[in-house]
Amino acid sequence: MAPLKLIKGTVIGRQMVTPGMVRVTLGGPDIAALKSTGVGDEYVRLFFPDLATGELVLPEVDAQGFWKYPEGKKPAHCECYTIRYFRDGEIDLDFVVHENGRASEWAQATKPGDEIVLREPYGIYEAPADADWQLFVCDATGLPALGRLLEGLAETVEARVIVEVPDKSHEQPFESKAKLKIVWLHGAGNGIAASQLEDAVRSMTFPADRSVYVWVASEAKTVRPIRKYLRHELKWPATRYSITGYWTDKLAEWERNWGALDPAVKKQIDDLWRSGRDAQDVRDDVEAVMEKFGL
Repeated sequence: MAPLKLIKGTVIGRQMVTPGMVRVTLGGPDIAALKSTGVGDEYVRLFFPDLATGELVLPEVDAQGFWKYPEGKKPAHCECYTIRYFRDGEIDLDFVVHENGRASEWAQATKPGDEIVLREPYGIYEAPADADWQLFVCDATGLPALGRLLEGLAETVEARVIVEVPDKSHEQPFESKAKLKIVWLHGAGNGIAASQLEDAVRSMTFPADRSVYVWVASEAKTVRPIRKYLRHELKWPATRYSITGYWTDKLAEWERNWGALDPAVKKQIDDLWRSGRDAQDVRDDVEAVMEKFGL
């Protein structure tokens, strides 16, 4: 087992972006040495210590690159967050404000001098160089990545944006050289009501004479039918879209269901991920298994 490459960040600032988003700025020697991937939705994984004991459980990586925690150990909390701004010696991480969330509560309470452990950044967005018409779809959790992605678009790109937020006060301004058209959906998704994102994507007319790329970031179950629509109904290749589940609604219930799952089913899912088959085919099979068991 090889240790994961880890980075220590020191909190140097915190501010409210909107009533629903708090920004934490990290600095320190490790952050100063950190290199950006250059990808707009690059993210880091944060590792939080146990609130009661202060113990920080960190994973190791096997020869295939998969994580494994020490026997009998599990992390208190470990989640991914987009780097909203990457400056020399500093990064900004934005967190959605909500109750009963370890990371959100940490972000709202943290103060200069506090430390957090994180993993080096990785990006997901991979639009073809000629993608001159792009659709961006997300809920509140996708706003940090959306902001950076729009800021990085060329003026030759035409972009459509659909965002679900609780209400108008959660909207954020974005700068972009691209030709933007943004639609804000209020009171939907985000754990407060049924999402409208699938219907919004299905209602889109994609230009036949343009090179189209679609980026989607939202709740895990919300993004599944959107990927299926693009992959199986429109028959698009995976190079034309990026679909990512950023969070899981009713996480405690999901974790209970996962914990009660037959070990043979868990092994089946694990074996699928490790199979080396086409990533989209594997994802189809994994989602089919998880949906069968209500996950």
